[in-house]
Amino acid sequence: MENTPDSGIGSLLDSIPDGVCIVDCNRKVVYWNAILAGWTGISPESAKGRDISEFIHPDQQRVLSLILTQAMEGGGAVYLSPQLHPHFIPAPHPNGGLRIQQTIIQPRRGPFPGENTLLVILHDVTEMVRQVEAYREMRDRALQELKERTRAENALQVTNQKLNLLSSITRHDILNTLTALLMYLSVMKEEAKDEGLREGLEKIESLGWTIKRQIDFTRNYQDVGVKSPRWQNVQSLVCEAREQLEGAAFRLECEVHDLEVYADPLLSRVFYNLMENSVRHGERVTEVRISCRRNPGGITLVYTDNGTGVPDSEKEKIFRRESYKNTGFGLFLSREILSITGLEIRETGVFGEGARFEIRVPDGAFRIVHG
Repeated sequence: MENTPDSGIGSLLDSIPDGVCIVDCNRKVVYWNAILAGWTGISPESAKGRDISEFIHPDQQRVLSLILTQAMEGGGAVYLSPQLHPHFIPAPHPNGGLRIQQTIIQPRRGPFPGENTLLVILHDVTEMVRQVEAYREMRDRALQELKERTRAENALQVTNQKLNLLSSITRHDILNTLTALLMYLSVMKEEAKDEGLREGLEKIESLGWTIKRQIDFTRNYQDVGVKSPRWQNVQSLVCEAREQLEGAAFRLECEVHDLEVYADPLLSRVFYNLMENSVRHGERVTEVRISCRRNPGGITLVYTDNGTGVPDSEKEKIFRRESYKNTGFGLFLSREILSITGLEIRETGVFGEGARFEIRVPDGAFRIVHG
């Protein structure tokens, strides 16, 4: 047939990784390349001279008729979507099912109307489509898991808020009762004639005031873990904490102007606790300095003062509930607040030269924001 490609072009079409066939104006196959033969199991010799409709998927017959009409009327190239026309010429895939094809049909004009042909190129996109489908399935699964997680987090937040409310009401009632108890103790102490009885009442009163301070302390930390973590500017938090320490006479140097940390909203209490700890136990603190350094896997916030420091034997104890010198739960809760988003704190100072607290912030929990 005069429209059959010469040997050079035929070799080229056999070498490309796509299925290729050429159809004349009478719908007869004049060329069928080696790739298409391998896909379908139909040899070029068997395909040549036969009507292309014999090889086209039944669902594509109407499309083929329209294409042929367009081609004969001088239409342009036609691109068939693999979503709408996945199996133009059915061909089994080694991994099962039919190959998903992206089909291009390009009219080729001959010198005379009767010599026009159609170049049909079938690009195998099976693996790409399967990967896209796998990605979409993974994405949908992730979105569903995220939706379920969000629902669980919302439920947990509501539960925490209710527990927080219950705790607040209970604390209020206990404080009212405790205040009345302390009032009666004060009256009884003044009226007591026996010295031993008076001393006993004073001890009970002292314990009552200790209980009141502990209950008041819990008010500051009732929201730990209740609200979602957020990005917070360290410089602002440090300044806010300093302002809360009224009457404290120390100079503050903060060198972390553009640093933001992802942490529990009570992060400001951590800096407040460190400063209060310096004032309460540093004995001679006149200067507090907060700086930052980069290290593998994150950054380290460094808090230092020029007080007496922490004895080596107490460096870990101060973060426990049985905090030394009966300072309460401040540093213990500070560690808990930081741990919510993976931050860690430790004391590394030299006793006698001042306290030094290092807060380790991992990658992903800090950012530099230039304002």
